[in-house]
Amino acid sequence: MFAFETHVHMSGTDPVADAALALDAMRSHEVIRMTPATTPTKLRAYYDEFVEAVGTPVDIAEDYAQGGAPTGERWSEIRYVEEIPDMAAFRHSKNAQPLHTDESYVSSPAGIMLFYCEHTAPSGGETVFVHGPALVDHLRANSPDLLDELLTRNVVYEKAGDFKDRPIIIVGPDGDIDFNFNYYCADANQSPEALALNQSFFDALAELPDDLVHPVGLEPGESVAWRDDRVLHGRNAFQASATDDRLIFKTGIVLPPD
Repeated sequence: MFAFETHVHMSGTDPVADAALALDAMRSHEVIRMTPATTPTKLRAYYDEFVEAVGTPVDIAEDYAQGGAPTGERWSEIRYVEEIPDMAAFRHSKNAQPLHTDESYVSSPAGIMLFYCEHTAPSGGETVFVHGPALVDHLRANSPDLLDELLTRNVVYEKAGDFKDRPIIIVGPDGDIDFNFNYYCADANQSPEALALNQSFFDALAELPDDLVHPVGLEPGESVAWRDDRVLHGRNAFQASATDDRLIFKTGIVLPPD
């Protein structure tokens, strides 16, 4: 079973050696915060070399104005843009983002997601994570009927022609939790029962106690990686007044075999 969180301290000057430290942590942890001792002077060049040394980067960037169509670029901008209406795209807004998995509709998922931070919001904007076993224990104690349906009923999530059709939660034989959930990507043409379950889980997540939700706030140069199927993640709201007040870049990584 994976441990939840760890913090890796890196040089910031040797991306290949730093990647070896990070890869070791990714093999046994769900959420990995990475702090360089020296902030790289050229963040993009450093993190390009870093992710290539960790595994195989995936070109995950999407165009929100084209319904999430892939752009073919490695790095997706999680950029506050003053001119874009708040609810047009979470990645360009300052709103809190509900808990979800990024690859809910991706039929060939990368598995690992990674953020690196270029600009930190004036306040707020932490990425928040929920540990799978802790959430399942909470649901078992407080909403057992909901948990049973989450484990047995398939829900379809789709975007830009790609989709997954499976239960929201799968518990593996080793007890590891496998999530697949993004409220806003539920296929509107599926059964009323599946859509109702999507809504019920969304509502339940909004009421989680604070001690189940773990914030990670990044400083410029820092990064965080997570196993997208093992945790739910979201974002705290943040203060921003101008474009780029908060600027993070995201990509996916397929890890090499153990």
